[in-house]
Amino acid sequence: MALTILIRGHMSSVSVLSDTGFTKANNGVNTNTTLSVNTPLGVLGGSVAGISAGADYTVYPCSSTIMPVGLFVNDAAGAAFENSPAVASGKVAVCKGQPSVEVDVYETRNAADSADLTYAVGEELYSSAQGLLTNEVSTDQTIVGVITKNTSTASPTIGLDMRI
Repeated sequence: MALTILIRGHMSSVSVLSDTGFTKANNGVNTNTTLSVNTPLGVLGGSVAGISAGADYTVYPCSSTIMPVGLFVNDAAGAAFENSPAVASGKVAVCKGQPSVEVDVYETRNAADSADLTYAVGEELYSSAQGLLTNEVSTDQTIVGVITKNTSTASPTIGLDMRI
């Protein structure tokens, strides 16, 4: 999965990735249709990073109970043929500071009724309970970004200007 940086913001690698960041399953019932049982475990590049009270400098896969702080730059596990710096160091890069990015992992189904979600330029994006971007308002109502490019058959990525 991928995060493409169009206009660079702040890239933080101070944070340690929580243990759940390496073991998170990415094929929940409401996730992007491109995710499957074959999707690697752990956080995905472009998914939402969050923090939890009492855990200094530690990031988690975002959920409905964790405050979002940015987007993960790379998959935690990486591909088998790639260097795996997150696994080796326990640290992960988080993109924040209002950059412009494109992501290819986002919710495609409504959490309440599994209806297909549609996106439009100008809509606000939030973190879903799965830690993926969605236009459904989250419990804490933190705006992660605003859509600047919609998906198409030729380009299935969402472009956004981040607000965190």
